[in-house]
Amino acid sequence: MSQHPSLTEFARNRMSPFTQMLGLEFDSLDRGLCVLKLAIREEHFNSTQRVHGGVIFSLLDSAMGAAAFSVLEAHETTATVECKINYTRAVTGGELQCTGKVVHAGTRTVVVDGEVWQDGALVAKSLGTFARI
Repeated sequence: MSQHPSLTEFARNRMSPFTQMLGLEFDSLDRGLCVLKLAIREEHFNSTQRVHGGVIFSLLDSAMGAAAFSVLEAHETTATVECKINYTRAVTGGELQCTGKVVHAGTRTVVVDGEVWQDGALVAKSLGTFARI
């Protein structure tokens, strides 16, 4: 199996206008593993001054999707099929770190585990399935 060409180039060009607007940044990207970070800004908050769950989900989906993409063949791409998330604590500021790790790369789908951490505390945990397209 050939590895997807240039993960470094991928990381450089992976951010969409949406993920750029959120402020997501690559920390590291290796085969089967992606770490993103997010510095919390005022526009990430919901009406109760906590980070909106959609921001945290977007962080997870992006890290997990990049991890899935990193194990594909050069001609393939990926899309999220499903994702289950558990939120374990509220976030009111600071920086988040998110890891996406491939746990199974099948012929049609890739299963990825995701976690968001802040200062040693788990913020969210997820498991997702990504299609090989």
